[in-house]
Amino acid sequence: MKTRVKNRFIKFLYLIILTVISLSVPAQNPTYPNRVGKIIAPYAPGGAVDSLAREIAQAYTTLLGKTFVVENHPGAGGNIGLSVLAKATNDGYTLGIGAANMLVTNRFLYSSLPFDAGKDFVPVAFIGRVPFILVVNASVQADNLKDLIALMKSKNVQFNYGSSGMGNTAHLFGELFKLKTGVSMEHIPFKSSGEAVQEVVAGRVQVQFGTPVELLPQIARGAVKAIAVAGAQRLPSLPNVPTLGELGINGFESPTWFGVLAPAGTPPNVVAILNEATQKALGQASVKARLEQNGVQVQTMKSEEFQDFINSEVRKWEPIVRASGAHIN
Repeated sequence: MKTRVKNRFIKFLYLIILTVISLSVPAQNPTYPNRVGKIIAPYAPGGAVDSLAREIAQAYTTLLGKTFVVENHPGAGGNIGLSVLAKATNDGYTLGIGAANMLVTNRFLYSSLPFDAGKDFVPVAFIGRVPFILVVNASVQADNLKDLIALMKSKNVQFNYGSSGMGNTAHLFGELFKLKTGVSMEHIPFKSSGEAVQEVVAGRVQVQFGTPVELLPQIARGAVKAIAVAGAQRLPSLPNVPTLGELGINGFESPTWFGVLAPAGTPPNVVAILNEATQKALGQASVKARLEQNGVQVQTMKSEEFQDFINSEVRKWEPIVRASGAHIN
């Protein structure tokens, strides 16, 4: 009798322990996703980040069986969009596209940020790298870097360069270009990269560092001239345009990059599902071809690898940003 009572008591304790354990383990969302999700694009429609967000949203919609839509929150070099993402519920239904400037250089450029880039996000999946192209308006009397630098130093022409806002990668590249070459240019920030492209096409801005998705159509129709590529390799779509490194201007070998982010605390299994979906999408020939056509050098990483990569980029770019003297209040 005592043995049976003891066994029942042990079973009762065992059930209590299992219940406590099950309540203490976060829900792993085994049915994720089961409703509409959204991807925040921290720039205006029409630019490189918006294009990537829509590509990934379509891939998730197809591969995961639930609709993902894009929500644009432009401004402040991507900071507004990422602040929205940082405050979102960490259930995997609000994601965002993060770029090099948002996660790395902005922390050294801005006096204060509405989020902590190192703590408020989970790196979900790396998408790829995008080398910038240095272009000039078609009316500029220079067809190569040597002639462009000489023209800039002659002081016969006032040169301005455009970007999609203070503190973004194009702004930083422009400042680094000035430091490396000794030329004088004034930075003109615009509300979006699309607007900056239109200004250089119109000739109101003479120079711009921009992404292939924005500039290749304008180069093809002769509206702007490609002078150099700010990346480690030439672009297949512009095989005759040399890199800045080939021309003796070093320090521009690291292109900008993009990845998918989630708010901190997003369940690990959800991150794993999204990472797997991203890698599958980037492995599809059609998706990869569309991205590469727009200058994206596709590369996949696990979430942990993406985090390590961000950490290495922080170590690399901090001294460069400090040396540039660029600062935003």
